[in-house]
Amino acid sequence: RIEQGLKSTSIKADSTQIEKIVDSHLKKLELDQISHQENRKELLRKIKHTRTIPNWLVILALLLFLSQAFCIVFLLLR
Repeated sequence: RIEQGLKSTSIKADSTQIEKIVDSHLKKLELDQISHQENRKELLRKIKHTRTIPNWLVILALLLFLSQAFCIVFLLLR
């Protein structure tokens, strides 16, 4: 009896609703992918920016060291 009842049932689906659901899901996935790419680009930009800061600090430290060495030599030779 149950099998006969199941065989007699049929499913009718509107393809436009399914297409709308799939389209909205694909749009959400695309927006998520775009946001992930933007976040990745922002992180790479920040990493590149932080790499340049220690180089400037090293240059400034070397200039400070050289100026102190020059002052010491100048005072000793005076």
